[in-house]
Amino acid sequence: MNIETKIKEEAIYWLACEKEGLEKNQKVEFENWIKEEINKKIYNRMKFVHQMAKSISKENAQNLSDKVHLEIRKEKFLNKIKYFSSVATILLIVCFSAFKIYDNNFAVQYSNSFMTDKNSLKKQLPDGSSIFIDAKTNLNIEFFNGKREVTLKDGRVMFEVAKDKNRVFIIKSGEINIEVVGTKFEVIHKKDTTTINVEEGIVKTYYSKYFFDKQNEKLLTKSNSITYSNFQGDINNQEKINSEKIALWRENLIVLHKTTLKEALEEFSKYSDINIYFFSKELENYSITGEFYSTQLDIFLKTITKIYPIKIDKSDKEIKISKKI
Repeated sequence: MNIETKIKEEAIYWLACEKEGLEKNQKVEFENWIKEEINKKIYNRMKFVHQMAKSISKENAQNLSDKVHLEIRKEKFLNKIKYFSSVATILLIVCFSAFKIYDNNFAVQYSNSFMTDKNSLKKQLPDGSSIFIDAKTNLNIEFFNGKREVTLKDGRVMFEVAKDKNRVFIIKSGEINIEVVGTKFEVIHKKDTTTINVEEGIVKTYYSKYFFDKQNEKLLTKSNSITYSNFQGDINNQEKINSEKIALWRENLIVLHKTTLKEALEEFSKYSDINIYFFSKELENYSITGEFYSTQLDIFLKTITKIYPIKIDKSDKEIKISKKI
């Protein structure tokens, strides 16, 4: 048995447990199991399949059930089934069958991964969409018959999504989801937050830890900006912005608005192999507003020494920032 088949069976097992009601020890075991990204992905797909199964007629469900009974006479799987009521058993059988239908109809049509280093990248996708990928960005793309999906693991991307009414375009940034049909918008994934800036069109955003569970759902239009917490899905900020200022990093510009020195220098360091060291938290939290090209690190450093009483020691590989004595 390969690992994916094993996880599918485990996902079905947990769906059945949820149907019956999880006991305290089972709940802890389930929460530990679903922490694994691949487990969560397959579990969510199986939950979707269960929703599909609800629409299957009794006659078709019986036919599926008869076919699956012939396929699942494996001792280990049957041992799991016998612990559940007849309702849970039917759930297992129908889900297992519907999953085969799912695999046949939602097979991956296109898949690619991108991980940039110091340089940004522009890429044309098979559906006619364009993506502008900033430096130090990591994402994965999968196209299916019924949807187009991007998983943004870190960094920021500007999307120009080609219209396709039959295939929604979904970006996942942790548990934050962005859905569109055709529009232009920027997604910024950081450790703690996800920000969406809309340049054109309409974008739907929401937090979803589990499938079909949508929290803090918003519809954003041109010049709307929203920032979510990656951990709880809370909305940290929502405001109107100048759409002409969105994703200026495409033009090698770093735009700072009451940005801390720590965050500002992290932006510059994305485009060069240099490490930044602050000698106190107070120095990290000094703020600055302005626009600089990504190549103007020296000008930026000279600017902040004129604003704040700080001392900068710079070498080829590192910058040390301390208070001026």
